[in-house]
Amino acid sequence: MTIQKIKPVLVFDVNETLLDMTPLKKAVNTLLSEEQGFRIWFGMLLHYSTVSNSINEYHNFTTIAAATLEMAATSMHKKVTEDEIKETLSVIKSLQTYPDVIKGLQLLKEYGFRLITLTNSPESALNEQLKNSNLTIYFEQALSIDTIGKYKPAKETYLWAAEKLAVKPDEMLMIAAHGWDLAGASHARLATGFIAREGQALYNLSKKPDFVANDILVMAEQLVAAYTE
Repeated sequence: MTIQKIKPVLVFDVNETLLDMTPLKKAVNTLLSEEQGFRIWFGMLLHYSTVSNSINEYHNFTTIAAATLEMAATSMHKKVTEDEIKETLSVIKSLQTYPDVIKGLQLLKEYGFRLITLTNSPESALNEQLKNSNLTIYFEQALSIDTIGKYKPAKETYLWAAEKLAVKPDEMLMIAAHGWDLAGASHARLATGFIAREGQALYNLSKKPDFVANDILVMAEQLVAAYTE
């Protein structure tokens, strides 16, 4: 993709891109008594969100998260209660930023970039996350797929975001730590930036991202260099 000098609207994923998921990983692993519990459950969560897309039967991400956490427990012959699931998943609302995030967002704001979030989380959970992590002030809009009822990486979700922001898809740049998210964004003609968080990898059958960095601050420095004179 050709990089243009006009600043793109920067669209950020939230969980694991901006917010450190370690406390949630520990909570899920503890609940399931399995050190790979989080990875197993999160894979199920993503899988069944795409099932929701395919059969046009929308349930919000929190509902699917609870259902798949119960499924994961059942598959491991582990009995868990509804209250235990609810308590475990509540951790997501109090996640904090990685150390690099605030400085990176401040730099991008200083250079006049428009910053947006686009997440699969329900709007109420998203707003609470941004508030509790002191991120609200950095974002012009906080978009949730709740409105459209189609989970990323569905193409129509990114196109809906473009329409919502009154820009063309190729005037946006999606920043995420998940290869599946960037694959969807690229398919919708957005530019992409990969944050190489620990344990994350790109999907090699998709287009290569336009930018790659280990954290948000380094990504911000790359974007400033690319889009400012």
